[in-house]
Amino acid sequence: MDRALLMFSKTEKARFIGHLDLLRVFRRGVKIAGIPVAYSKGFNPHQKLGLALPLALGMEGHNEALELELDKPNSIDTENIMERLNEALPKGILIHAARYMSDDEKASASTVSAACYEMRAKSADALSERVQAFLERESVVILKKTKRGLKNVDIRPDIISLETFGDTLRAVLSAGGQRGLKPDLLANAIDISFYRYVRKEIYKDVNGKLLPLH
Repeated sequence: MDRALLMFSKTEKARFIGHLDLLRVFRRGVKIAGIPVAYSKGFNPHQKLGLALPLALGMEGHNEALELELDKPNSIDTENIMERLNEALPKGILIHAARYMSDDEKASASTVSAACYEMRAKSADALSERVQAFLERESVVILKKTKRGLKNVDIRPDIISLETFGDTLRAVLSAGGQRGLKPDLLANAIDISFYRYVRKEIYKDVNGKLLPLH
């Protein structure tokens, strides 16, 4: 079976589409577009597609990843998939890149290790100073929800980099797996109020180097 990795943006009013509803949007779009997607076996078969990393409700995403499996090899080229799906998807969701994955390539969701976020603060006055002070801390323990319930966790190892640009904080944080850090938890730890969150990129770890999924 061929697997295609589609990179898309989710902006404007589409940012208020939640994770499960977004999956439904793509399933409906694939059906309308007539994409020859593969289906699972069993009593209630479903399309074999999935998102690499859930995006929080209300957050924009500029390089999100959707992986789908086709039912026949070489049945359609990626440009055709992009064109047909973009015609079927609602405004605010746009596929801007697509490629076929190699046979030995792992599922995109299993390779995610980090993500880059841009967070716009209500005031730039204290942002740089507070971030600098925050980075000087060796440990940042917060109460975090885990599979075993609420737990005190040191999130300092999950912060890969923080940079400020005026009223904007650019944060590269661990993502996927147990160590994933959500940007709103970071905001609470820094004690800064942000009114706009954008996920700019999703990364995988290749020999110790962060590379975009696409």
